[in-house]
Amino acid sequence: MNEMDMRSMAPKQRKRISDEVADSIKEILFDASLNVGDKLPTEKELAQRFGVSQVPVREALFSLQKSGLLTIKRGAGGGIFISEPNPDSFSEVLSLLLRFGKATIEDLTEARLCIEPAIAWLAAKKADPQSQARIKKSIDYYENNISSGRDRSITDMAFHISLAEASGNVVLLLLVKSLMGLLYRTVKDFRLSKEHRYKCNDTHKRIYEAVLASDQNLARCLMEEHVKEMAHSWER
Repeated sequence: MNEMDMRSMAPKQRKRISDEVADSIKEILFDASLNVGDKLPTEKELAQRFGVSQVPVREALFSLQKSGLLTIKRGAGGGIFISEPNPDSFSEVLSLLLRFGKATIEDLTEARLCIEPAIAWLAAKKADPQSQARIKKSIDYYENNISSGRDRSITDMAFHISLAEASGNVVLLLLVKSLMGLLYRTVKDFRLSKEHRYKCNDTHKRIYEAVLASDQNLARCLMEEHVKEMAHSWER
C-alpha cells in the first residue's frame, strides 16, 4: 500500500471540544436579535447549555475574546459582552497571510490598481467633512515628516488609509490596511529622495482636492497614476 492510500485511510481528526463550543457561541453571536454590548450567559450557564465542562467553554471564550468578538469583564458589573467589531485585528491577520504568501511588489501593484482608484472614486462621492479633515491631516503629517527629515514610516501611507475610511466601505478599508502594512514591509528599505517624497505628497494633495470637489473620475485617474508612478520608482 502506497503512502497516498495510507493517508486516505487515516481517520480524520475531530475538532477539539473548545473549538466546537466556539462555533456554537458564534452561532449565538450571529443571532439577529443581538447587538454590540449585549451580555451573554455566564461561563457556567454556557457549559450547561452545551453539555460540557467549564474548561472548554473558558478556552473558547478566550479564543473569541482574542479574535475581538467578545469582551470579558471581571468583578461587579462584569460578564461576557459582544464586542464592537474591530477591523484592525482582521487586517493584521490578512497582512500576515499575504506576507507568508510572499507577495511581490508586482502583486501588490496589481491589487492596488484594482482597489485604490475605486476607493478614490468612492471617497470623492461619499466623504463627509470629518473624513475630509482626516485626509488633510494625513497630508500635513507627511509634509511635516519630510520637512523635518524624518525617516519613512508606515505613517507615510496614512493618506491611503484615510481615503479608504472616507469611502465608507469597511471591506475596502480592511483590504487597504492590510495592503499598506505589507507594502511598507516590502519597500521600506527603498530609499526615496526628499524631492520624490514631496512629489508623492503633492499627488496626495491633488487627489484630496478632487475629493473636496466631488470629482470622482479625476480622483480615480489621479490615484491610478499615483500607484503606477510609485511602482515605477521602486523598480529603479
